[in-house]
Amino acid sequence: MKKKLFILISILAISCNNDETNTQTDKTSINLITGINLRETSDDSELQLQFGNPNVLTNNKFLIYPNPASESVYILAQENVTDVWLVSANPEKIYQDVNFNNILNTNLYSEQSIISHSNFSLNKQSSKNFSVNISTLAKGYYKVFIKIGGIIYWDNLYKYENGGDNEEQFNTIKNFWK
Repeated sequence: MKKKLFILISILAISCNNDETNTQTDKTSINLITGINLRETSDDSELQLQFGNPNVLTNNKFLIYPNPASESVYILAQENVTDVWLVSANPEKIYQDVNFNNILNTNLYSEQSIISHSNFSLNKQSSKNFSVNISTLAKGYYKVFIKIGGIIYWDNLYKYENGGDNEEQFNTIKNFWK
């Protein structure tokens, strides 16, 4: 009987797998979006809607509008922007209580890492205000990385299909994040 019990315990111990890990995305993953700021215009006094807990680092250096967008987005910066990259990202309703101000910093993502993940890039710019045609990008969420004065900042963007109704797009985003 003791031998059978020992064998049973041994089998149970072997069958337990320590490889089971938490598959939750790392809070600093380049492809993670934990929330989004919606904006129709560049007017700071206009109401901006926030859904989730956006993992963005703009440091008030730039604005992207409209968000969501279908064909073009406008970038309005305090200083000249030299490079723009869009990286496809996945929205997840995780880390909603995290203070990203304590985690995110301008050295978090290397330029090479951003370039290697990029779906779109616009390089060698020298302007504070310009538009970016995003009509060829697939519908979905993107991290928009902006290089200003050699420093990289980012915001989250939702791109919808051309011809989509703005209210319908807003409701899609709102329903996901509630």
